[in-house]
Amino acid sequence: MTESHDEAPRSVFRTGWRVYRRRLPELVDRRHHRRAVRVGIVVAVIALVGLLALGAFVERLDGAVPVAAGVLVALLVAAGIGCVGAALTPIGPRGWSLPPMPGIGWRTQEAIARYYRRNPPPVTPEHRDAVLQGMPATRDLLVRTAYRSLFLMGGWAGIVLGTLVFDVASAVGGDTVILFPGVWLFSIVFAAGTGVIGIRTLGRQEQLRIEAEALPPVPPAPRRGRPDSPRGSKLSLPGD
Repeated sequence: MTESHDEAPRSVFRTGWRVYRRRLPELVDRRHHRRAVRVGIVVAVIALVGLLALGAFVERLDGAVPVAAGVLVALLVAAGIGCVGAALTPIGPRGWSLPPMPGIGWRTQEAIARYYRRNPPPVTPEHRDAVLQGMPATRDLLVRTAYRSLFLMGGWAGIVLGTLVFDVASAVGGDTVILFPGVWLFSIVFAAGTGVIGIRTLGRQEQLRIEAEALPPVPPAPRRGRPDSPRGSKLSLPGD
C-alpha cells in the first residue's frame, strides 16, 4: 500500500514533465528562448563587473576574504542575477492571464478542486464539461509559469551559494560576523515550489483530461414545461 501511494505522485510528476516538454517548444520558441538567454548573459556580465569593482573597494574582501573566494562569490552571485534577469524577460505575447470563461456553480468548483487533491475521486459524468472547460488555456499558463520558475530557481540558487561561500570565507579569515539573508533561501524554496507544483498540476490535469474525455457527454437538461408550450410571458395585455 505504501509503494502505491509513493508511486502515484511520481507518475503524476512524470506525466506533467512530459506535458511540459511537449508544450514548451510551441509556447516558447527558439527565438524567444535565445532572447531570454542573451538578456541573462548581459545582466550577469554587468553584475559581475559591478561586484568585482565593489569588491576592489571594500575592505572586507581585501582583508578577511581571499581574492579567489571573492571572485568565486562574484561569479556565483552574478550568474544568479543573470538567471533572474532571464526569468523576467518577455518571451511571448502579452496577456498571459486566463481568458474569461462562463461561470460555474460553487458546488461544481468544489468538486473540481477535489479532483486535483491527493487520492481524488473518479470524475463523474456531470462534471465532464466543467473539467475540460478552459483546460488548454490553463495548461499553457502553467507551462509558461514553470519555465520562468526554473530560471528563478537557478538564480536564487546562485545567490544563496555565493552567500554561503562568502560566509565560509569570512569565518575562515577570522571574521566572526556571518551574514546570511534568510529571505534568499525562502526565495529559492518558493521558486522551486512554484515550478514543482506547476509541473505536478500539469500531470494531474493531463490525467483528468484523459479520464474526462473517456466519459460520454451529458445531454443538456430538458427545458421545463410542455414541448409545445409558447415561450415568454403568459399574461395578456389589455385589448388582447
